[in-house]
Amino acid sequence: MEILFVMDPLERVSPRTDTTYALMREAERRGHALYFAEAGALSMRGGTPWIRARPVSVLVEGATHRWLGEEVFREVSSFPSVWLRTDPPFDAAYLEATWILDRVDRSRCLVVNDPTGVRAANEKLYALRFPELCPTSLVTRDVRLLREFVEEHGEVVLKPLSGHAGEGILFAQRGMRGLNALLEAAVRDGRTEAQVYLRAAEKGDKRILVLDGEPLGAILRVHAPGEERNNLHYGGRAFACDLDEEDRRIVSTIAAQLRADGLYFVGLDVIGGKLTEVNVTSPTGIQELEAHQGPGACTRVIEWLEQRVPAAR
Repeated sequence: MEILFVMDPLERVSPRTDTTYALMREAERRGHALYFAEAGALSMRGGTPWIRARPVSVLVEGATHRWLGEEVFREVSSFPSVWLRTDPPFDAAYLEATWILDRVDRSRCLVVNDPTGVRAANEKLYALRFPELCPTSLVTRDVRLLREFVEEHGEVVLKPLSGHAGEGILFAQRGMRGLNALLEAAVRDGRTEAQVYLRAAEKGDKRILVLDGEPLGAILRVHAPGEERNNLHYGGRAFACDLDEEDRRIVSTIAAQLRADGLYFVGLDVIGGKLTEVNVTSPTGIQELEAHQGPGACTRVIEWLEQRVPAAR
């Protein structure tokens, strides 16, 4: 099977930590042909998506990848599967890519994650479809409302709706100096999500990887000394952890909606049994997961893909 990965440049990918790279590696091990393209290579001819893509191998001794030929210009639907794995931000270029991929012939090609579902799923707001699973939250650009929220709850995390990978996160406390200035900064570029600070965050947060509504496993991300954000690229470390009853309840509650929206491969962020985000663009963590629980997660993903592509159905 030919699999197209629409992603960021391979030169910027870490073979040791990148989830897309790990999926490519497993797909090639299983005999599939890999093609690479950036989102900017998408075009429309009439109402049909086309793309300039290049065949590539990632099973190369002493190198991250090796090109297997020159670019080809092909109809996107000629690939049985396309992975949309471009990292955030979700900007105008990303939005355009989802519009183009909307026109893929789904009777011939499976896009993961579905571009319509991705476009509709802001990673902060999607979780609030299930407010009973989330910390007490407020989404607004109104500084007065934010201040009231902080005064009521005492300690609050502020996250920009368009932020990603921990960027722009701020912490506010009742009675702190400069609170108004902090809140003004939080909403300068748009709405912010305020969530009650969860004490369990001091011990880290769980990244639960979910495949077609079923948990693949989880890692516990713990922040580095002097840092409050648990993101691995800010120095956080990943540890082994199990899914508890609350984690499984969260997954089972949102599974049907994820499937309905075509969000097949997602990462849930959970703190103390509360859902804080649903990552749908390019969720990470599969290599850390396999490092702690042993190989198998990547295999499960590619086996699922082999069974779900239109040709298999």
